[in-house]
Parts: sequence; C-alpha cells; structure tokens
Amino acid sequence: MLVSDELIISGGGSHAVATDEMLSNAANLLRAADMTRDIVGAIEMVDARLTIGQLESLGIPTAAALAETDLDYAHFALSQLASRAELMSGLVRFAAQAYGLGEAISESLIRRVAADAAAVIGFFFPAWAATVVLTSPLLPILASIGVAAFVLGRADPQLSDQKWMSTQLNELISDPAFVRALRYGVMTVDEFAAGAAGFPPSLVSALSTAGVIGLASSAGFIQRAGGVAGVLKETPVALKRTTQPEPVTAAESVEERVKRIPQPADERPEQVRIEKYETLGEPHRFEVYIAGTVDFAISGSTEPVDGTSNLSLAAGQQSGSIAAVAAAMREAGITSESPVTFNGHSQGAATAARLAESGEYNTTGVFTVGGNIGQIDIPDDVPTVIVEHTDDLVVAAGGLQDNRHALTVERHAFGGRTLPEGVPVPAHQLSEYRETARLMDQSDSRELQSAAHRMAVFGRGATTATVTSYYYERVQP
Repeated sequence: MLVSDELIISGGGSHAVATDEMLSNAANLLRAADMTRDIVGAIEMVDARLTIGQLESLGIPTAAALAETDLDYAHFALSQLASRAELMSGLVRFAAQAYGLGEAISESLIRRVAADAAAVIGFFFPAWAATVVLTSPLLPILASIGVAAFVLGRADPQLSDQKWMSTQLNELISDPAFVRALRYGVMTVDEFAAGAAGFPPSLVSALSTAGVIGLASSAGFIQRAGGVAGVLKETPVALKRTTQPEPVTAAESVEERVKRIPQPADERPEQVRIEKYETLGEPHRFEVYIAGTVDFAISGSTEPVDGTSNLSLAAGQQSGSIAAVAAAMREAGITSESPVTFNGHSQGAATAARLAESGEYNTTGVFTVGGNIGQIDIPDDVPTVIVEHTDDLVVAAGGLQDNRHALTVERHAFGGRTLPEGVPVPAHQLSEYRETARLMDQSDSRELQSAAHRMAVFGRGATTATVTSYYYERVQP
C-alpha cells in the first residue's frame, strides 16, 4: 500500500511511471555526477600546472612529488564515480520507462477485453441486460451524488446503523481497487448497451476501437432521456455579481495555485476567479480559476455549476459552467488571442479541459485537480498537469486517463490514514489536493520542478496585475 505522502508521476510525453522518490534520486544522481565532474576538471587544472620538474625547480622536497600520484588517483576515482552516478540515474529512468510501457500495454489489453466482454454479455443476455442497461450509465453519477448525500448524513445522524453504513460506504468508495474498477466500468457502459441493443459483438468492438462509442455517448444518452423527463436541461446564464479588481501577485507554488481555486459559499458565491497580468508592449495574460460542483441538482437550480453541467461536460455538450466561465472571460477582456491558463477542481477541472479542447482560446496551460477528465481530449500541444487521487471516486467517473502527453501526478490520499467521519468522498476534498500540491512543491523531481517553474513564470514580470471574481446564475424559464 502506498503511504499518503508518496507521489506517482507519469506521462509528460513519455511512458515513464515512477514514484517521486525514484525520480528525485535519479535527479540527485545526475547532479552528483555533474558536481563530481566539476571537481575532476579542477584537479586536471592543478595537475597540469603541478609537475615533478616544477616541484624540483622550486626546491620543494622530493617527498612532495607524491602529491602528483595522489592527484592522478583522485582524478581516476572521481571520474569513475561520476560515470557510475550517471549510469545509475539512467538505469532508474530506464526502469521507470519499462514499467510504464508494461503498464500501458496491460491497461490497453484489460480495456479491450473488458469492452468486448461487456458487448458479449449484453448481446447474449438481452432480457436480463435490458434493465441494467437503462441504469448502468447512471451508476457513476448516482454513486457520486447518492454516496455524497448519504455519507454527509442527510438522514438522522443519531441512528447508529446509519453511522455504521456511512463509515463502511465511505471506506468502500475510497478503496483504490474500487475506484479503479469503476474507471474500467465507466469505459464499458456503451459496449454493454450496444450489445444489449442487438449489435453483434464484433461490430461493437470495431465501433469501440474507432472511438465511435464511449463515455461521451453514454452521457449523451442520459442527457436526452433526462430531457424527455423534464430534467438535465441546460439554460442560459446571467451575471449576478462581480468583485472589484484588486492587486494580485502571480502564484509562485503549486499549493498557492490550488488555494486560489474558488470554493463558493453563501458569503462568497463566486464560481470564477480571473487574474489579469499586464506588461507594456505585450498581450495581456490571464489565469482562470474555476470552482467545482456547487449544487448536485439536475433540475430547477439557479446554480450553473450543478449536476446538469456535470453530465453535459461528460457528453461534450455546452454546459452552464462553460457558459458562465466563457461569459466571465469576455467580461475580463479575454479574446481568442489572449494567452490564458485554465485551473480547476472537480467540475471546474472538466470545464477547464473542455475550454482547452475547444480550440477557441490561446491556451498556454491547463492545471487540474480531482477532475473527471480522462476522456476529455486536451490538445497535445497544451502543457498540462493533472493531479489525481487513486482513492477519489469522482476522478473515476471520468474513465481512464487518456491524456498521455500530460504530466499526471497520483497520490493515495488516505494511504495509511484513517478516513474522517462525516466527510463525503474525502479524497476528493480540495484540502487534500492542497496537501498533494504541497508535496509536489517539496519534490526534487526534475519533472515536477520543471512543471512548477513553467506555471509560475506565466504571471511574472507584469507591470500591473489584478484579480476579479464572478458569480453567475442560471436563467430558468
């Protein structure tokens, strides 16, 4: 079992999968090799100027000539040490690459087998599958909504049976094995439904491989069915409140970046925070921070960051949250040419990913924590950092992570720790992702340091920097 302070780093343009400690050690070995070679270079300089003939001409005792031999020995030994340190660093990274490649192949095989099996089961047991098909696409959404409500203790908190069930249920949904199983389950819903609808398994397999069916089509099916029932209907949004621009400085750490993601409350309901950086002679730069789900309602809510938007985002359709953020960006003066970095948690992460995917903005970076974004196609040329907890149910609702170009950081948030009482899906809480961000800041990993530096420099050097927050509501018919 991974301890809660261990980070797993993958992606970033390679198949490597390694712990933060492994990559830190590899970086330290390279630094040690470089420092050793610097010492070797200094010895070479001294050795070139200090010969036995020079020693004798200066009248230095003959015994001092032994220094020449010692320098030669030190030069040889340190050169060997530098080479071995560099070799060890390379071997660590090779091991990470080999493990990552093996894991990618294994995941691909399991994914294909699970999808084909789902199609076969649906095809040969249509009568039994009919009921399941109607509900299985809803399971990830119902699980996250229902579990959250129950674990929160919406019922009478005095009933011991309910307390026991809440604790046991939270332990189940926070088990990394359960979360991973759910990720695969989400990925096979469409194949199962297509098989139950009478499509031959071979055809379903071909459609799945071609990407014709997938998580988005499942969510789209639910959305259409909900529309017939009068729920899950998108509406326009309207600006209700905005704060006055205030001076701000760029986020210098990953932890500070997570802290700036809005957490709407009654006294501060704003869902979008936009930082504007102005430099004379350059285009204005913007950091957009987007809140997670505020209301799980699927009908009648005035909140655009709600359950309806969650489903619209999964289906790849226009959502209330996207409409709100896009409107806030227009208010802030962001155009299609403005350099902009998107940051978000939970639904805010999915909104950020969809905005980057749209290609409508000059997206210079995406940073997400706890987002169900595995099947949202963030462009390969957009630098992306994805932070996920392996015991976070919400992350699993987005399916397997297919953004291979992104630097993905995973952590078992409650590995070796006791789950808190009364907290729904505790590994999804923004406070836990702040802790993961703190660990990322402390890491010696070259990958994490490079990503953190790239994000930090985006807002540096501005002559004027301000922040404004925006609150939007749905316009109900």
